[in-house]
Amino acid sequence: MFFFSLLATDPLAYLVAFAAAAFGLVMHNLFQAWLADRYKDTSPRRFGFLSVEPRVHLDLIGLIFLALIGFGFPRPVPYRLFGRKDAQVALMGPLGFFVAALLFGLLARLLSRVGDSALGIAGGLGVASDLMLIHAAIYLFPVPPLDGAKVVYALGGSEARRFMDQLASYGPIGFFVIFLVLNFTGVTTAVRLVLGSFLNGLFRLIGL
Repeated sequence: MFFFSLLATDPLAYLVAFAAAAFGLVMHNLFQAWLADRYKDTSPRRFGFLSVEPRVHLDLIGLIFLALIGFGFPRPVPYRLFGRKDAQVALMGPLGFFVAALLFGLLARLLSRVGDSALGIAGGLGVASDLMLIHAAIYLFPVPPLDGAKVVYALGGSEARRFMDQLASYGPIGFFVIFLVLNFTGVTTAVRLVLGSFLNGLFRLIGL
C-alpha cells in the first residue's frame, strides 16, 4: 500500500503519479497496437486502439489496483498474429512502459530545476517513472496474462504452452501468488534495477 499512502503525505504528487501511470497503461497498448497495425492486423485500428481515448484502453478494475498498490493493467489489445510477429507485438508492451518511464523521468528532472513551485509535480512524475519501470519488469515475466506469457505461447513448444495453460487455469489467484513470490524473492526488484540502471545511463548521456 506504499503508493496509496502517498495520498496522505503528498496529495499533488499522488494525483500526478496516478494520472501519469494511467497514461503509461495507454502507452503500453499504443505500442502493441502500432506494431500489430504495421503487420497488417486490422483489429487494433478497428476497435480504436490506435487512438489515445482512455475509455478504449483503460480497465476500471485495473485503475483501482493502480490507485491502491501502484500496479494496474489496461484492456488487452485485440490482435491475431502468430509466431515471431506475435512475440514482437507482445514485447512492445513492456517497451511502452519503459518509454513512459523515460518520458516521466525526463520531465521530472527538468521540472525539478524550475523551482519549489514545481516540486510536487516533479515528485509525482518521478514516482510514475518508477512505477512504469516496475510494470515493464513484471510484464516481462512468463505468467499469464502478462506479455511474457504471450511470448512463450508464440515461440515456445507444446510443453511450454501446456505449462502456460496450467498457470492460466488458476486465474487471478494464481497470478497474484506468483506476483507475490516474485516480489518477496527479489526477482522483480532485480529486473527493475537492471532497467533502472539502463534508464539512468540514458539520462547521463543527455546530461541529466
